[in-house]
Amino acid sequence: MIEVYNKALDTTIKVNRIIGKIEGDKYGPTLVFFGGIHGNETSGVFALKRVFNNIKPAQVKGTTYGISGNLNALEKHKRYMEDDLNRLWTKQQIKSISRKRVLNSDEKELVALFNLLNEILQTNKPPFYFVDLHTTSSKTLPFITINDALINRKFSQQFPVPIVLGIEEYLNGPLLSYINQLGYVSLGFESGQHDDLSAITNSEAFVYLTLVYSGVLDEK
Repeated sequence: MIEVYNKALDTTIKVNRIIGKIEGDKYGPTLVFFGGIHGNETSGVFALKRVFNNIKPAQVKGTTYGISGNLNALEKHKRYMEDDLNRLWTKQQIKSISRKRVLNSDEKELVALFNLLNEILQTNKPPFYFVDLHTTSSKTLPFITINDALINRKFSQQFPVPIVLGIEEYLNGPLLSYINQLGYVSLGFESGQHDDLSAITNSEAFVYLTLVYSGVLDEK
């Protein structure tokens, strides 16, 4: 368990790798939310903590996870320690890291998340939806980022925010690109500026909308 600080709230919370897991009473999809893949972006972690504190198993279908990203960087409130964790997710890099005898802090985080991701895929039922919550260094309106794939377009068009297509053309090794290549819906959500209070509420709202649009949670 680590302590994560958010400047906007001037509050610290304690989280594990799995912030929360809710197994509904009825069959449904599997949703996986990531927060804090970059350790200086804590709004998603705080939003997920709030949501998982409020939702009860009887309200949902399927299984929903909230996952902390770079634990070491989150605790130190740094984007990353040695290597950007959100640039390591290529098959070649994962293979190379798995063969190393000594790993740096961020590579250890990748291995832990990679193993957890595989466990979730092996022990849960489709359809699968993945959402990675982020914030930006400068002030911005909320927006979605996706690899330009039909399954991503169809799902993301339900949300009332702009969509930026084709991030795979400009970034090498994001987590969502790796997941999308496995054949699953994967969305990134940029909720606002790092230390803006609205970044937390925007992330929380986006999580609830995702739960509704995927059929996990009734709109009411």
